[in-house]
Parts: sequence; structure tokens; C-alpha cells
Amino acid sequence: MAAVSPTYERLVERMLKQLNMGHGLDELLASVFDHLSGVVPSNRIAVALLEEPAHVLRLVACRSDGEVKLKIGYAARVEGSTLAPLLETGAPRIISDLDEYLRQKPTSSSTELIVREGMKSSLTLPLLADGKPIGVIFFSSRQKDRYTDQHAELLGRLASPIAIGVEKTRLIGQLQQTNEELARANSAKDDFLDTLRKEVDKQTEQLRRSESRYRLLVEMGQVVNSSLDVRQVFRHAATQIHKQLGCDRVSLLLVAGRATSRHGFAIEFNGDRSHWAEIPTQPLPGSAFDWVMQHRVPQVVRSLKQAQSFPEDRRLFEVGYGSKVYLPLLSREQSVGVLGIVSRRENQPDHWDLELLREICAQLSIALDNASAYSEIDRLKSELEQQNVYLRDEIRTDNDFGSIIGDSPAMRQVRVAVEQVALTDSTVLILGETGTGKELIARAIHDASSRRDNLMVKVNCASLAPSLIASELFGHEAGAFTGATELRRGRFELSHHGSIFLDEISEVPAETQVMLLRVLQERVIERVGGSEPIDIDTRVIAASNRNLKTAAEEGRFREDLYYRLNVFPIVVPPLRERREDIPALLNHFIGRFSARMNKSITRVDRRGMEVLMQYDWPGNVRELENIIERSMIISRGDTLSLDSSWLSGNGALSGNEPQDTHSFGGMSLVGDADVVGFGAAPRSDATLAEIERGAILDTLDRCGGKVYGHDGAAVALGLKPTTLYGKMRKHRIKSSRQHE
Repeated sequence: MAAVSPTYERLVERMLKQLNMGHGLDELLASVFDHLSGVVPSNRIAVALLEEPAHVLRLVACRSDGEVKLKIGYAARVEGSTLAPLLETGAPRIISDLDEYLRQKPTSSSTELIVREGMKSSLTLPLLADGKPIGVIFFSSRQKDRYTDQHAELLGRLASPIAIGVEKTRLIGQLQQTNEELARANSAKDDFLDTLRKEVDKQTEQLRRSESRYRLLVEMGQVVNSSLDVRQVFRHAATQIHKQLGCDRVSLLLVAGRATSRHGFAIEFNGDRSHWAEIPTQPLPGSAFDWVMQHRVPQVVRSLKQAQSFPEDRRLFEVGYGSKVYLPLLSREQSVGVLGIVSRRENQPDHWDLELLREICAQLSIALDNASAYSEIDRLKSELEQQNVYLRDEIRTDNDFGSIIGDSPAMRQVRVAVEQVALTDSTVLILGETGTGKELIARAIHDASSRRDNLMVKVNCASLAPSLIASELFGHEAGAFTGATELRRGRFELSHHGSIFLDEISEVPAETQVMLLRVLQERVIERVGGSEPIDIDTRVIAASNRNLKTAAEEGRFREDLYYRLNVFPIVVPPLRERREDIPALLNHFIGRFSARMNKSITRVDRRGMEVLMQYDWPGNVRELENIIERSMIISRGDTLSLDSSWLSGNGALSGNEPQDTHSFGGMSLVGDADVVGFGAAPRSDATLAEIERGAILDTLDRCGGKVYGHDGAAVALGLKPTTLYGKMRKHRIKSSRQHE
């Protein structure tokens, strides 16, 4: 429902002024016609009032821009007519085509008359005063399909002020007539005068209450439009409801989205004192709240002692309440909550103004809708801020290597595994020593998957305190623990529709392992301190440098979690098992650090190269990267200087290496200078395969085509002979002593 507009407020104020001016019925209706002519399009406006006890509708006013066939004074019985349901329900009626309607109901003489006047469509709105029908207002147009639900909704808001004005005028007329009769009667009849004064007081009180209730609605509209705080709006509404009805408790019950429970708050009144109470989360099925939400009609219980159909009824009766009314809160055709009005006395709903409560419910629905929209915007803003922080961290983070470098058989197997699993949503477990590039493999899986356009969230489980890891992964509710001042969404929610990389999974505490197991089994999480399950669509990639199977067998890691993670294991080989990839990695790191340090390195110390090929690399690729970076820092000119003492367990070189020139991975070993040169030979646009093939050909030429032996090409290249033969077959190099 849209918020109350300034135009509506001005109309209500003018209607109230008309009400207080004491005009006659004709003058009042003329004023109503003038006000409505600029609000709802019409060629004809008419008002018919209900006359009792005959229960007939009589046309009392009409304004038309043409000839009038249905004239003032026309009367028809309500019983059995098409207007009877409207007066009973208070619902408006729109007829888009009067000609078609007359063909279906040829006995409707009033419809025939306005059709003869040229009317094509109509909008009929019942007039209710204090919840009782007093008449009908008709809007007619010479165009078909002229009226919409928006017209009906706007007029529905104005109907009550119009009805009050008409009813007041009728009452004033009746009072005037009564006074005239009393003036002519015997002034000595004191009992009759006493009866008259009571009736006057009663009618005056009704008018006062009517004016007060609509002033309250205007004020409520202003509060709704000026505040997004549901609690503030509810507190104001509850106080006003207590003043109007004299109830003892007002509650607001809410439910969010597809949740299966509800929560809320209430204000209990005891004389001039009030007490705010939080209503704890309770299940929906079988509750009075659920019944009202589903049926979307008020639930009235006049005696909680006699009727206790729902758990809430029993609880209210046990604490001393006698009657209640639950009213639905509807917004955009959806049930968003329930307003509860409770009294300690029985049969109180019979004395309450239910029409006023319905109007207040409409106002509260607007407040709830606005607050919900604001909360959703705030939630999305918070989520985007978290994603931006994470993406800034990603930008600042350098991968161990820019892409998967190396063409050794072991790395080819890893590439095949990545390609196989990337297009699925299966859980992946990446195993390998520290520094082998497990995160790089995880990134490759994500980038090759259908989730590539969403985040891959990284979590280093070893870097998080055991007491905080659950909150970091699954988020927490406000107040879940000391310091949790607001709701926080965890890494799993942040990675929704993307991937999450759980590095060092072996360091997760046992209690958190149980929560991870549920995520893998059911794809749902629960925030710390929360009870509502949250669906998660996330691809889980875990990594560890430890033997998880052994840890599970020894009881240090949950065995069921291990088997859930071990759906598709990928083992990243250590650098010592793929030494043939060292030249390519060396080229990659030198290229990266050269650009960063503004240096031009084209040559590598030959002795250092041999040390790199012979070293076991316990720190793997990360250690190699650090060594190259350190060497780049101290190097001068175009030669990379590498100190063998930096490598643990490796002494200085003997210095009696052969002085002839060799080639290694595309880099020349120059004997006199004892350096490896990138220099003149490789083209700047040459591929890695072309550089490698050229290096093998150059080395074979220098070794006379010999592969085996201390003076063979395999030794010169630092490769096993079988590995060199494999590369020769790959590059289609014949095993002869002469190569072009």
C-alpha cells in the first residue's frame, strides 16, 4: 500500500472542518462533490443513503454534466439487490462496461437509467460510519474501463471521512428535528428532556470519537512517513491504541521471508505505567499467528477462559488476560505480521473500534514495508562493503606464480585433474607440501568453472583463533557473544554462488569440523547465536600440507569429514620431483621482478644455475621465488648473482667447472664469464616450447649429439637422460649427432 499523500491529508483536514461547521446535508454533499471532482475522474457523482427500518437506499444527491434520468428521490430495496454484498463487506465495486453488465442483469432499473444518460463505466463505494453501512457513493464515466483499483484504494481512504460527515449531518438534522418537536411538546416532561440530553451526549461523544480517531490516523501517517524504526512506530501506535480502546496489552509479531518461526515485541499497560517486553522466537505451525497469516482475517476471542484453540491463548489466559483480537498486517498482497490487542476483561472486543484498528494496521504495514526495504538495502550495502574489502585484499595479494608454470609429467597430470573437476561442483581436496602452489591450483579450478564470475573466498584456517573461526566462517547474530554488536555474515555467505578455499583445513577445531560436515552434507549453515538455517550454494575447495588420512586414523581429524572432503583429491608435486620446470619458473620470476625493480637481467651465473638444479627445495616454489627475489635485489648489471650459501645444506661451488659453452633451458652457459645468458639467442616473442627446443638443440650440438655420460647433454641440462629423451620426442628431435 502506498504511503499517505499530502493531498489525502489536506482532503481529510477539509472534511473535518466541514464536519465542525454544521452545514446541511445538501451543502455538505456539494462540498464533497467539489473535493472529489479533482481526485477521481467522473461525469456523474451521486449519493444514496440507507433508510431504516424499511432498509431501502434513496438517492439524495446527484451531480452530472448532462441530462439526468436517475433522479433524486429514486429508492430501491437493499435486500436481494446487487448492492447488498457491498454494504455487508464494505468492498468497492468497479464495472468497466455498463452495457455488458446491463445485458447480464436486465432487471437492474438503476443501471438502465444511467446507461440511458450515456454512462459506460462506474465505481461504487460503500459509506461506513463506525463500521456500519450508511449509504453508497456512485462515480460514473462516459468512457469504458475508466476506473482502476488505485481509484478504489484512494476513495477507500476517503470513504470514512465522507461517511462521518454525512452521518454527522444526518444526526444534526435529526437533533434539530428532535429539538423542534421538543419545543412544541410539553416542557413539563422532565423525564423526556433527560432522555434527550442523554441522546445528545451519546451522539456528541460518537462525533468526538470519530474526529479523534481520524486525527489519530493522520498523525500515524506522519510518523510512518518520517521513521524507518519499526519499534518507534509501534511504540507510538501502541500508546494511541491503549488510549482509544483501554486495552491492557498491544503486541507486534513478525516473520521474515520463508522463516518457520516468528518473533516480536509487546507493550503491557498497567494504569499510567507501561512495560516493554520482547517476544522470543517461536515456531509458526499450529499457532494463532500462523492462522491469521494464512487466512488474512482478524481472529477475535471474546473469552480466553472458554476458547483456547492455540498455544498463545493458553499462555495469555495463564497470565491473567480475558479476551483478544489478532489482526493481519498486509503489504503488497503479502502477510508480514500480526497486530495483537489484549484485555484482562472478557467480551472487550465488542466495545472496540475494529474499523480504526484496521486503519492502524494499514499504517503499520506501510512502516514494516519501508523498514524491510531499508533493511534489505542496508544488508546489500553491508554485503557489498564486505566484498569490496575482500576484493581489495585480492588485488593486493600476489600469487606465488602468475599461472601454472611447468610442463613436467607431474604438472601435466595436475592440469588434467584441474580440467576434469573444474566443470563440476564436486568438493576438491588439494594436498601438497608447503609452498607448492595449492592456492594457485584452487584459483585455476575456480576460474575454469561456471562460478568464475563470482567470488572465490580464501580462508587460512591456521591464521584464525579457534574461538573465532566459527564466527568467521558462518557469521554471527547480534548479541551472540561479547563484542558482537551487530549481525555479521560469514565467509560462506560471502561466497554464495562462488567458491570457498579452506587452506590448512587440518587446523580447524573439532567443534567447527562438525559444522563444516553439515555444510558439505546439507548445504546449509547457521550463524553463531542463530537458529534459522541458511541455504548456501558454494563450491568447497580445501587444502592441507599434512596427511589428513593419517590424522583421521589417529583421531586428530574427523574421519567422516575427511571422506566428505576427499571426493576429488589433487596432489601437487614438490619442486624436487619436477626439476625440469625450474628453468621455466626462473624465467617467470626474473621477468616479474625485473619489471617491479626496473632492472634488466639477461644472464644467470652458471654455478648458481647448477646449484638451483641440484638443491632439494624443502620450501618448494615459494622458496625458489624468495631466492630469485633476493638475488635480483643484490644483482648489478645484466647478470643474476646467486649465493649458494643461501640454500640450506649447500656449500660453495668448487670452481673447476668446464669452461666450454652450454645451453640450459633456453639460456647460454658462457664459460669465461661463468654466467648463463638469456641474451641474443631467444626472440622476445618466442614461446616457452620454442625456447626449450632451441636449448636442447644447442646443447646437443655442443655435446656432439651425445645424451648419456658426464659430457652428455643430459648432464649439461641438469636432466635425467630419460627425461631429456621424453622432451626430444615431444619436440620431434631425432637422436642423431647432427641437428639443424
